[in-house]
Amino acid sequence: MSSLLLIGGALVVLGSSLATYTALAAGGGSLGRGFHAYEMRLERRTSFLLLACGGETIARAQLVGVCVCGAFFSVTRSAAFAVAAVLAALVPPIFLWKRHAIRVGKLERQLDTWLLMLANALKATSSVAEATASTVALVPRPFSEEVDLLVKEMRLGVPLDRALNAMAGRIQSSVVSVALTLIVVASRTGGDLSGTLERASAALREVARLEGVLRTKTAEGRGQVVILALVPFVLCIVIAWLDQSWFDPMLHHPYGRAILVACALAWTAAVSWAHHIVGSEL
Repeated sequence: MSSLLLIGGALVVLGSSLATYTALAAGGGSLGRGFHAYEMRLERRTSFLLLACGGETIARAQLVGVCVCGAFFSVTRSAAFAVAAVLAALVPPIFLWKRHAIRVGKLERQLDTWLLMLANALKATSSVAEATASTVALVPRPFSEEVDLLVKEMRLGVPLDRALNAMAGRIQSSVVSVALTLIVVASRTGGDLSGTLERASAALREVARLEGVLRTKTAEGRGQVVILALVPFVLCIVIAWLDQSWFDPMLHHPYGRAILVACALAWTAAVSWAHHIVGSEL
């Protein structure tokens, strides 16, 4: 009898989960519109990462996983299904965000190389489209993939400024957006685009060098902060190991506890302040 009730409850919960999935996937109501917006956000991520699996597929697979795990959790009350539901909801967007950040970082590091290649190509041709197409086979991935998509859009009749704006919208990087805007402005004003790109490439290399120096210095500062923050604990452990009764007055007397609280507050404030100082890079 209990097994039949368990099966019946599971079927009811699964049916409710299926109804929830159908309602959200249909896009009706505020929840449906929110889920559709979430699908579009994942779709932009997967399109930028050139993944075979689309954002809509990932979002609906998440929804199925959350519904099924939630159904089994409501029947079995097992914490494993609750954890599985949380993982199904959080892991895919976090994974896509991390992959997006890694790809953007690679694109920013390759930007100065592409600008220099484009500047050299413009010395041989006055057409920005032809110069851009010639850099596809020269620049390494993943920048070559973005440039290839840019060239394909221009060959389909998309104007240069719109294609570059679309590329900046896909990458979502302030550094890349500034460089692409520079190309648009320089091509419209009729200036020396080749020389402008060479100067921009040199400036980007210098910025990257300075960021590397700053990153090294802040890493050294963070190491020093960690060492200084651990010194009091190491000293306390050594003193307690030499004489176990040394800290008894401080641990068992009200004044001693007050001193411990004051020391803890001072230590926390000092570590927070030092972390703020050495974290200026972020």
